[in-house]
Amino acid sequence: MISHFNEYFEFFANFNVLGLAIGLMIGANLKDVANAFIDGLLMPFIHPIIDKITDKKGMKYTVPGIDVELDLENLVSSSIKFMALSVIIFLLLQVGIKVKKTSSMGLR
Repeated sequence: MISHFNEYFEFFANFNVLGLAIGLMIGANLKDVANAFIDGLLMPFIHPIIDKITDKKGMKYTVPGIDVELDLENLVSSSIKFMALSVIIFLLLQVGIKVKKTSSMGLR
């Protein structure tokens, strides 16, 4: 029984499962923060620009020939969120790599 617990803890240590779980939790919370930032602070500034470009028709597009209207606001919002999150993740990775390099240099 004790050997199973030792194998279990060895698995956690070797495959850094705890670090992965913490990273996933941080990532999920970062997504919520980014959504609030983009929806609450960025999109109110983007909507007037879109209204000016589309002559106040908004983000709706009617497909010619058929009676279908597409609402592109979610697509634009999701694209902005994706770009913002990818930049944030890239910057965090760059900071993490620099911290790891400096900490490994100090060990030599």
